[in-house]
Amino acid sequence: MRILFNEVKKLFSVKIIFLLLLVSFFVYQQFIMFEFKHFPNGRPLLDDFRATQKMLVDYGESMDSEEFQDFKEIKEQRIAEATEYLKSQKEMVAAGIDTYEEFSNMDLENEKLAALHSKIIFEDYVDVFWEIQARDGIIDKYEHPERFNEHELTPKQNARMDEVVENGATEAIFTDMVFENYNVLMKYVAILIFLNIIIILMPLYIRDKRNHVQLLQYTSKIGRKLFSQKLLTGLTASLIIITAQLAFFFFMYRGNDTSMFFPLSINSIFNFFVSWYDLTFFQYIILTVLCVYLLGIALVLVGAWISSIAPNYMTSVGLHVPLGFLLFGTGTNYLIQNLTTIYLNPYLVPISFVTILILTSLLFLWRYRREKVKNI
Repeated sequence: MRILFNEVKKLFSVKIIFLLLLVSFFVYQQFIMFEFKHFPNGRPLLDDFRATQKMLVDYGESMDSEEFQDFKEIKEQRIAEATEYLKSQKEMVAAGIDTYEEFSNMDLENEKLAALHSKIIFEDYVDVFWEIQARDGIIDKYEHPERFNEHELTPKQNARMDEVVENGATEAIFTDMVFENYNVLMKYVAILIFLNIIIILMPLYIRDKRNHVQLLQYTSKIGRKLFSQKLLTGLTASLIIITAQLAFFFFMYRGNDTSMFFPLSINSIFNFFVSWYDLTFFQYIILTVLCVYLLGIALVLVGAWISSIAPNYMTSVGLHVPLGFLLFGTGTNYLIQNLTTIYLNPYLVPISFVTILILTSLLFLWRYRREKVKNI
């Protein structure tokens, strides 16, 4: 235990900690903070979000046909409010636009009418007009569930689509902007975590090789066991990084005010995503976190192997480049984002993780056996 503690301290040197903080600051500023600061990103997304939040307050986790009629009645009330507003605007009345129906059918090719329309929507930002548009979009999605079958699907996918509609999951008030925002955030957080792991693991074996410490270690049986002990060191350090980064991320994510969506099914008519499984948003979040940990462990095994064979840091960086492209691209797209999507094989994620963990374990085990009999 003392050896493990000392080795972990060596990995978390002042220089490495400073580099980790610098990389984290850059990634957050360039890719992550935007999704926090601008969620929802402008209008009409802001109005969609507000309307969805009000639906949750008024109707609970789902909206049945009776509640849908109430939702439509509220829209008619908003239309009446918009009409009253138009009647109070002398310019609109003079132009013959004194009802919402006339406003929505305005000839925008007419410069004068287009300017009046733009003033209400984009200059004055009259909320009721934006809210009506948001409610129109929600009503359209609710009344046309056939969009679930808008793509060419296999019989198995079609059966799953029918099952989702029949079990009522599509009536969940879960919006696609919340799902997309979380997926984008988790992708960049995962990339940041993997970058941190690569940085922390680079000196794992290289430092001892450069200092010729192995010549002393390998003269004893206990010394050779340090090779496997260093893997445990790298694993411990990586788990610390993953946990710390995820803890900070979810602390920041609280500001997006999406906790009310946690118990809702992600297979909603208001979401573009359909899953092979009946998952709530909270369960989906737990699944993505688990996948980040599993990919992190696989990266530790590969990173430890690279550090053990690379003679210097430049070689190690070169070996990590293709690994990074593979992990940051394909890895995050299929094994972090959009997990369990119906458009991919339902066994893709479990088979991929089992395969990755087995192959990386075998790779490190092969190197470990060579080190056990290596001459100095």
